Amino acid sequence: MQKRRLISALSPLLIAGLLVTGCGQAKPASTPASNAAAATSSAPAPSAPAEDPTKVIKGAVETYFNDIGTNVKNSYKITEKDLKDELDKTPEKYVVLDIRKADVYAQGHIKGAINVPYGPDIAKNLDNIRAIAKDKTVIVACYTGQTAGQTDSLLNVAGIKTLSLNSGMGGSGTPGFEARGWLGMKYPTVTEATPMPTAPAVATKSKAIDTAVQKYFNEMPADSYKIDLPVMKDALAKEADKYYIVDVRKAEDFAKGHIKGAVNVPYGPDVAKNLDSIKEKGKGKIVVVYCYTGQTAGQTDSLLNIYGINTKSLNFGFGMDGFAKGWSADKSYEVVK
Repeated sequence: MQKRRLISALSPLLIAGLLVTGCGQAKPASTPASNAAAATSSAPAPSAPAEDPTKVIKGAVETYFNDIGTNVKNSYKITEKDLKDELDKTPEKYVVLDIRKADVYAQGHIKGAINVPYGPDIAKNLDNIRAIAKDKTVIVACYTGQTAGQTDSLLNVAGIKTLSLNSGMGGSGTPGFEARGWLGMKYPTVTEATPMPTAPAVATKSKAIDTAVQKYFNEMPADSYKIDLPVMKDALAKEADKYYIVDVRKAEDFAKGHIKGAVNVPYGPDVAKNLDSIKEKGKGKIVVVYCYTGQTAGQTDSLLNIYGINTKSLNFGFGMDGFAKGWSADKSYEVVK
């Protein structure tokens, strides 16, 4: 009897134990922390979103022009006197690029200037220029400042702090610039070449911008993205409808006189604001940009081109007091108000 009572008392406990054990076996095993970590670490890292070249380039061009007058007070240029003073005091803060032809560079250039001729050589050396320019300011010198202006703006949007030499090297070898530029100011030159230094690579700001800048220089047309004054005069007389002319001078100077048919989009934030308008109205045409002597038009020219607008700058610009070149210097060229 006692044996039966003992079995009866133990039976519920045995059944409960079997139920608990069964539930424990049915429960899935938890993943060990080490396995979970391994699973996480083996998952591929999310890739960065691909750049939209048009959007990236437009943003960089807008920033370039919007900064003028606020963050940039010098129109991305430096005068010959200011450069001489800076090089006399702190040459280590600057990298001078002379983009004239090699044979002209060999005849005389600014001490320490590196020759990177305007065109494909700049595309080829873009990464080198970025590397040697780390924590420095690049100064670009050409003949008159116009192709230096093109180079200046493109290096800036590629993340390289750059200024162009205001009137270039100038001098007696450049008509109209005999008394202008570094040579016209009789500042010292040397003939000893400075080779491109080597420096640790510096990461690019944008691959899309680099590609556009390199394409610009690699596909350099024979006219260097410029149009000469007589060619422009003849073209407007014969087929004016093929051109969309943009005057980037100040509004008050535009009002005093400008090329017939030109629209005024003053150099600076107004260019940024009107990018899409210029692109739309210049569709199927050649956009011609002009300023006073060619430098700021050169900057505008190159940036419009990389944004997909077929653009040229007017060689020597509209002209100004004290400047013997330019559209207004020849009284046979039509000027309207």
